[in-house]
Amino acid sequence: MLTNLSVRHLAVVDDLELSFTNGMTSLTGETGAGKSILVDAMSLVLGDRADSNMIRFGEERAEIAASFDTSQNPVLQKWLIEQELDDDEQCHLRRTISKDGRSRAYINGRTVPLTQLRAISERTIDIHGQHAHQSLVRSETQRLLLDTVAKTKPLLVDLAIAYKQWQTTKQQLAEMKQQSQEHAARLELLRYQVKELEPLELTEEFVEQLLRDQQLIAHASQLNDAAESSLHQIFDQEESAAYDIIAKVLADLEKLQSIEPQFANLVEALNSTVIQLDECSTELRHYLDNTDLDPSRLDEIESQLTVLHNLARKHHIEIESLPGHYQQLCDELARLENLDNQNEQLQQVLVEQEQACLSLCKKLSSQRLKAAKPLAEDITRTIQQLAIPGGRIELVITPMTNGKFNEMGADHIQLLVSTNPGQAAGELGKVASGGELARISLAIQVVTAGTRSVPTLVFDEVDVGIGGGIAEIVGSHLRKLALTQQVICITHLPQVAAQAHQQLQVNKKQGRSSTHIEITLLNQQQRIEEIARMLGGVNLTETTRLHAKEMLEHTHD
Repeated sequence: MLTNLSVRHLAVVDDLELSFTNGMTSLTGETGAGKSILVDAMSLVLGDRADSNMIRFGEERAEIAASFDTSQNPVLQKWLIEQELDDDEQCHLRRTISKDGRSRAYINGRTVPLTQLRAISERTIDIHGQHAHQSLVRSETQRLLLDTVAKTKPLLVDLAIAYKQWQTTKQQLAEMKQQSQEHAARLELLRYQVKELEPLELTEEFVEQLLRDQQLIAHASQLNDAAESSLHQIFDQEESAAYDIIAKVLADLEKLQSIEPQFANLVEALNSTVIQLDECSTELRHYLDNTDLDPSRLDEIESQLTVLHNLARKHHIEIESLPGHYQQLCDELARLENLDNQNEQLQQVLVEQEQACLSLCKKLSSQRLKAAKPLAEDITRTIQQLAIPGGRIELVITPMTNGKFNEMGADHIQLLVSTNPGQAAGELGKVASGGELARISLAIQVVTAGTRSVPTLVFDEVDVGIGGGIAEIVGSHLRKLALTQQVICITHLPQVAAQAHQQLQVNKKQGRSSTHIEITLLNQQQRIEEIARMLGGVNLTETTRLHAKEMLEHTHD
């Protein structure tokens, strides 16, 4: 629950420190005293949009801070721990707004984005503004009302995920269809190109070997002459062959190395040379005996290379790149030809996803139908207590046309109202007057407030337009809510204020050059005076005070 609220330099607020207890707290004061500024302050510290014009005149910065006791709020405790913002069952929020438009937010002393404050808001406070009834005529508001009471949030979360997946698959299918149409010409070209290249059995090794054979055969005579000449000079040339000359030198030095030890290194080197020359001659003979560089094959190779060169030019690549290019064409062709298969698979996935969505929609509808009638009956009883004695509320749930659905389900939800006996129920915005709409909205807020998990409810003059015994009933309802939730009520009705467990009085103080507001926690005698003022205006009488005292004494849970 909210335990403290401090406000500095916001609008007409100079410096305020407020403490709140559990139960029901009423804030009262003259019209225009600035009561609703406190609601603005709460909204700001919980992440609402800020405006530098809200800063008090002459000041550089406004600051709002709020503290919450989380000991009875496990949902908030869990969230704070998950975000690593927990601090001994306390939650301290602070928001600063500067004249330059900058805004900063803090949770338990750590700087956080505004979205974190809004997350705190969802788990701490539910604020009902005095114009809440204006949104009640919207179908979305009516759906939210029913879903809150029906506790459909887990189903809606699952449906939102399933619906998004279904939409994504639909988009993929649409893109594939468009691609299929756009790629028809490309597919025809690919098939022609692959058919043209396929007989060549293109591989990198094949092309490399072909180019190598071309070079070898083209230079066959030159290569053969070089091999024969080398063999002749190394081994076969009489008296002057390299092998014979070096072998003779080796033999001479071997004879003398016992006399001159330094010859030993030369003998070793020459011996190695002789061995290598022998190996060279063997290799050359093998080359001459086994290499068949048939010049007649050159025409065949040249013919094959001419085909490959022409194809390479046609595809604007080098001949060496033909095998890789051919593989790319094959891969692209396979991918495009596989589109039909992928399309069929996605169509099946789409059907399964749609069935999953429809199943969730069915569960959602069932849960809503189960909650709709009791909720309508509760609201009907309450509006009949709030000066619409013949009023009747109906919550009508009908399927969307043509089997349609969206992330909110497959239901069309309408809150219909009849304000007079025998009158057919009709659309809320068309049947109810402005005053009736306000009272219906209040009834709904009172009936549904207990279904919300947030521990603090704030009502900002939602009782405008009622009075007398109806106001007392409203106050009684709010006090009953305060048995299970903290209730803070800004009101101008003494019948409502008298029901509160504690009462704060808001006063506007005007100086020569500035205006500010003060808020006082009233004791019993001060409450009598304030409620008497609310009952009788400026000139208080003893009768009015006695009436105020009686109202306070008759308040009970």
